[in-house]
Amino acid sequence: MRTWKIWAITVPIILVMIACAVLAWLWKNVSTNWAPEQQAAQYVLDHTPMSHIDQYEVFTASGLEDVFEGTDTFGHKWYAFYIPAKHTSYSIAANELVPQSTVEQSLLKDNIHTQTCTIGYVTGEASGTLHANADVVYEIRGSSLGKTTFVYVDATNGHILWRYQLSA
Repeated sequence: MRTWKIWAITVPIILVMIACAVLAWLWKNVSTNWAPEQQAAQYVLDHTPMSHIDQYEVFTASGLEDVFEGTDTFGHKWYAFYIPAKHTSYSIAANELVPQSTVEQSLLKDNIHTQTCTIGYVTGEASGTLHANADVVYEIRGSSLGKTTFVYVDATNGHILWRYQLSA
Protein backbone atom coordinates (compact mmCIF):
# COMPACT_ATOMS: atom_id res chain seq x y z
CA MET A 1 0.00 0.00 0.00
CA ARG A 2 1.08 3.47 -0.57
CA THR A 3 2.08 5.68 2.30
CA TRP A 4 -0.65 8.28 1.71
CA LYS A 5 -3.36 5.58 1.92
CA ILE A 6 -1.99 4.38 5.25
CA TRP A 7 -2.02 7.95 6.60
CA ALA A 8 -5.51 8.59 5.17
CA ILE A 9 -6.89 5.61 7.08
CA THR A 10 -4.80 5.69 10.27
CA VAL A 11 -5.08 9.40 11.15
CA PRO A 12 -8.94 9.53 11.12
CA ILE A 13 -9.11 6.31 13.17
CA ILE A 14 -6.73 7.79 15.78
CA LEU A 15 -8.70 11.08 15.87
CA VAL A 16 -11.98 9.20 16.40
CA MET A 17 -10.43 7.16 19.21
CA ILE A 18 -9.11 10.33 20.90
CA ALA A 19 -12.53 12.03 20.56
CA CYS A 20 -14.26 9.01 22.10
CA ALA A 21 -11.81 8.96 25.01
CA VAL A 22 -12.33 12.70 25.67
CA LEU A 23 -16.13 12.32 25.52
CA ALA A 24 -16.03 9.36 27.91
CA TRP A 25 -13.83 11.29 30.33
CA LEU A 26 -16.14 14.36 30.19
CA TRP A 27 -19.25 12.23 30.68
CA LYS A 28 -17.75 10.53 33.72
CA ASN A 29 -16.78 13.84 35.33
CA VAL A 30 -19.98 15.74 34.55
CA SER A 31 -22.40 12.96 35.42
CA THR A 32 -20.95 12.42 38.91
CA ASN A 33 -21.27 16.12 39.75
CA TRP A 34 -25.07 15.90 39.63
CA ALA A 35 -25.41 12.81 41.84
CA PRO A 36 -26.34 14.73 45.06
CA GLU A 37 -28.94 16.80 43.22
CA GLN A 38 -30.41 13.67 41.64
CA GLN A 39 -30.66 11.99 45.04
CA ALA A 40 -32.30 15.10 46.52
CA ALA A 41 -34.78 15.28 43.65
CA GLN A 42 -35.70 11.63 44.03
CA TYR A 43 -36.13 12.04 47.79
CA VAL A 44 -38.43 15.02 47.23
CA LEU A 45 -40.49 13.12 44.66
CA ASP A 46 -40.81 10.17 47.07
CA HIS A 47 -41.60 12.15 50.26
CA THR A 48 -43.69 15.17 49.20
CA PRO A 49 -46.89 15.68 47.21
CA MET A 50 -44.76 16.76 44.25
CA SER A 51 -44.84 14.43 41.24
CA HIS A 52 -43.05 16.63 38.69
CA ILE A 53 -40.11 19.01 39.20
CA ASP A 54 -40.02 22.20 37.15
CA GLN A 55 -37.21 24.21 38.73
CA TYR A 56 -34.24 23.79 41.07
CA GLU A 57 -32.32 26.30 43.24
CA VAL A 58 -29.96 26.26 46.19
CA PHE A 59 -30.78 28.16 49.39
CA THR A 60 -27.96 28.86 51.84
CA ALA A 61 -29.37 31.17 54.52
CA SER A 62 -29.73 28.39 57.09
CA GLY A 63 -27.24 25.88 55.72
CA LEU A 64 -27.15 24.13 52.38
CA GLU A 65 -30.63 23.36 51.09
CA ASP A 66 -32.02 22.15 47.76
CA VAL A 67 -35.21 23.93 46.71
CA PHE A 68 -37.53 22.40 44.13
CA GLU A 69 -40.53 23.94 42.46
CA GLY A 70 -42.99 21.60 40.83
CA THR A 71 -46.51 20.26 40.59
CA ASP A 72 -48.53 17.41 42.03
CA THR A 73 -50.63 14.98 40.00
CA PHE A 74 -53.50 17.48 39.93
CA GLY A 75 -51.34 20.30 38.54
CA HIS A 76 -51.15 22.28 41.79
CA LYS A 77 -47.87 24.12 42.29
CA TRP A 78 -45.66 23.16 45.28
CA TYR A 79 -42.31 24.06 46.76
CA ALA A 80 -40.18 21.35 48.36
CA PHE A 81 -37.08 21.91 50.47
CA TYR A 82 -34.52 19.14 50.96
CA ILE A 83 -31.99 19.50 53.77
CA PRO A 84 -29.05 17.13 53.09
CA ALA A 85 -27.60 17.42 56.60
CA LYS A 86 -30.84 16.07 58.10
CA HIS A 87 -31.84 13.92 55.12
CA THR A 88 -35.37 15.29 55.28
CA SER A 89 -37.69 17.43 53.23
CA TYR A 90 -40.47 19.94 53.80
CA SER A 91 -43.10 21.09 51.35
CA ILE A 92 -45.67 23.85 51.04
CA ALA A 93 -48.32 24.62 48.45
CA ALA A 94 -47.51 27.70 46.39
CA ASN A 95 -51.02 29.11 46.92
CA GLU A 96 -50.20 29.46 50.65
CA LEU A 97 -47.39 31.91 49.84
CA VAL A 98 -47.29 35.54 48.83
CA PRO A 99 -46.20 35.69 45.16
CA GLN A 100 -42.61 36.77 44.55
CA SER A 101 -43.78 39.63 42.31
CA THR A 102 -45.91 41.06 45.14
CA VAL A 103 -42.93 40.98 47.51
CA GLU A 104 -40.71 42.68 44.93
CA GLN A 105 -43.33 45.41 44.38
CA SER A 106 -43.60 46.09 48.12
CA LEU A 107 -39.81 46.36 48.38
CA LEU A 108 -39.79 48.90 45.56
CA LYS A 109 -41.88 51.15 47.84
CA ASP A 110 -38.92 51.02 50.28
CA ASN A 111 -36.58 51.85 47.35
CA ILE A 112 -35.07 48.34 47.28
CA HIS A 113 -34.51 47.06 43.75
CA THR A 114 -34.42 43.27 43.61
CA GLN A 115 -31.48 41.58 41.91
CA THR A 116 -32.04 37.98 43.04
CA CYS A 117 -34.84 36.32 44.97
CA THR A 118 -34.62 32.81 46.40
CA ILE A 119 -37.20 30.96 48.44
CA GLY A 120 -36.09 28.70 51.27
CA TYR A 121 -36.99 26.89 54.46
CA VAL A 122 -35.48 28.24 57.67
CA THR A 123 -34.10 25.70 60.12
CA GLY A 124 -31.70 25.63 63.07
CA GLU A 125 -30.03 28.76 64.37
CA ALA A 126 -31.51 30.94 61.62
CA SER A 127 -35.02 30.35 62.99
CA GLY A 128 -33.98 32.28 66.11
CA THR A 129 -33.23 35.32 63.98
CA LEU A 130 -35.89 34.93 61.31
CA HIS A 131 -39.19 34.33 63.06
CA ALA A 132 -41.26 33.31 60.04
CA ASN A 133 -44.81 31.98 60.47
CA ALA A 134 -44.31 28.84 58.38
CA ASP A 135 -40.47 28.88 58.28
CA VAL A 136 -40.58 29.71 54.56
CA VAL A 137 -38.81 32.93 53.58
CA TYR A 138 -37.74 34.86 50.53
CA GLU A 139 -34.06 35.80 50.56
CA ILE A 140 -33.71 38.91 48.45
CA ARG A 141 -30.48 40.48 47.35
CA GLY A 142 -31.02 43.96 46.00
CA SER A 143 -29.74 47.47 45.96
CA SER A 144 -30.88 50.51 47.88
CA LEU A 145 -29.27 53.90 47.31
CA GLY A 146 -26.38 52.21 45.52
CA LYS A 147 -25.61 49.81 48.35
CA THR A 148 -26.14 46.06 48.34
CA THR A 149 -29.03 45.11 50.60
CA PHE A 150 -30.17 41.71 51.84
CA VAL A 151 -33.79 41.35 52.91
CA TYR A 152 -35.57 38.33 54.36
CA VAL A 153 -39.34 38.32 53.93
CA ASP A 154 -41.88 35.92 55.46
CA ALA A 155 -43.22 34.11 52.41
CA THR A 156 -46.62 33.46 54.00
CA ASN A 157 -47.56 37.06 54.82
CA GLY A 158 -45.00 39.32 53.07
CA HIS A 159 -43.64 40.96 56.25
CA ILE A 160 -39.97 41.91 56.34
CA LEU A 161 -38.19 39.78 58.94
CA TRP A 162 -34.65 41.06 58.68
CA ARG A 163 -32.72 43.57 56.59
CA TYR A 164 -29.00 44.12 56.24
CA GLN A 165 -27.22 46.72 54.12
CA LEU A 166 -23.55 46.37 53.23
CA SER A 167 -21.62 49.51 54.12
CA ALA A 168 -19.06 49.39 51.30
